[in-house]
Amino acid sequence: MAALEEKLAALSTHPPKFAVRGRFVHANARRAGLIEFVEDGLIVVEDGAIIAVAKDADQIKAVLAEHRPQDVVELAETEFLAPGMVDCHVHAPQYAYSGTATDKPLMEWLQHYTFPAEKRCVDVDYAKTLYSALVDRLLMQGTTCVALYATIHVPATNALVDICLEKGLRAVVGKVCMDRHGGDGYEETTAEALAGTRACLDYIRKAQPGASGLSRLVQPCVIPRFIPTCTPELLAGLGDIARESDDVWVQSHASEAPDQVKFVDTLHPGKRCTEIFESHGLLTDKCVMAHCVYLEDGELDTFARKGAGVACCPLSNAIFSLSPGWHAFPFHKAHAKGVRVGMGTDIAGGYAASILVACRHAAVASKHDMGEKDVDYKDAFWAATLGGARALGLDTVLGNFEVGKQFDAVRINCEAGNYDTFPSAIHPCCPSRLEHDFEKFVNLGDDRNIASVYVQGKRRR
Repeated sequence: MAALEEKLAALSTHPPKFAVRGRFVHANARRAGLIEFVEDGLIVVEDGAIIAVAKDADQIKAVLAEHRPQDVVELAETEFLAPGMVDCHVHAPQYAYSGTATDKPLMEWLQHYTFPAEKRCVDVDYAKTLYSALVDRLLMQGTTCVALYATIHVPATNALVDICLEKGLRAVVGKVCMDRHGGDGYEETTAEALAGTRACLDYIRKAQPGASGLSRLVQPCVIPRFIPTCTPELLAGLGDIARESDDVWVQSHASEAPDQVKFVDTLHPGKRCTEIFESHGLLTDKCVMAHCVYLEDGELDTFARKGAGVACCPLSNAIFSLSPGWHAFPFHKAHAKGVRVGMGTDIAGGYAASILVACRHAAVASKHDMGEKDVDYKDAFWAATLGGARALGLDTVLGNFEVGKQFDAVRINCEAGNYDTFPSAIHPCCPSRLEHDFEKFVNLGDDRNIASVYVQGKRRR
């Protein structure tokens, strides 16, 4: 712990009040998919929060005179700043086999690969090694906020919390609950699931003395894995816990895949995921449901009414969720109905840890859905930043560069050598070099382009 704190302190070399000057790109809150491009801007940060933003030379001069930052970081002409990316759906214990195990339908996949892999986290030392590698990888990819599933094991879940706090990754973390239809030796009683959940919530709160509400780096969460693995008694108990305090998030899966939808219907004839979760008090404005490919229009309306978010996971949806007549999550329809939509990698159902890969798959999937308007790179990146913050109920704190929000950001180097930018060949239809560089990064970029990462104003990479 001490060595890591020294490393982070060395990275965080900026004084309490500093500024970053140069090009920046971020999501505009006026409407979904709207991206703002600033050719010469200045963002002033004090104690981790954005206190001023300037977007032209005259504003920059005035802001510098008023706020007098102790240090000004000057971006190179080939760099730009973007908000940290938000991954709304990650299974931490599955990181061990990401990039493999894409050969079975969902319900078989869980039994064959997932439950055995998660069961291994009863060994806390194994879990710590795995989770440490995952958190490092996410920060390396420019992810600054993530919604994490742990396992049914309380000690390993608490270890995941510790690692996020130590390394500075903003997260929503919870213990997974499942009291039926689990794997061999990977199931718990209803009482164990509820007691373990309470223990993890208490641990997260106590691990961050002096922090409360949205100022916490790690937020506590209840996680009914999904309806097939949770009895009505467990769902009701978790709903009671979620209602006891306004600082508890909810994560689960809804209407994910054909075999899962059929299984739910056999357990709850005539009922769908949305109705079941809502009836147990689990569909809240701090709830994010993964996938949701098979939600009906009325269910989308319910999500909008309750303020619940959706983690759109285009890559794993393509692997597990699609069937004849169904193509992709209805991205634009959901936005039009007022549903909060973010992006998720869904490690390891999705084999890539980068949210940029999810952005690309969202665009590709939309090309095959004749009933929906195409999702372009701007739509996808908006969802991967401010959209994800909204889906998690954290948009007053992060998601773009608005005054009052915390400074979660990535510094992008467009000339990292992993692709060629060809600035002399910018198409006449492209309004600016910055838009050219941004589109190239979204479509071709990877961790080599991430020059530095900030969370709560502190440099974490």
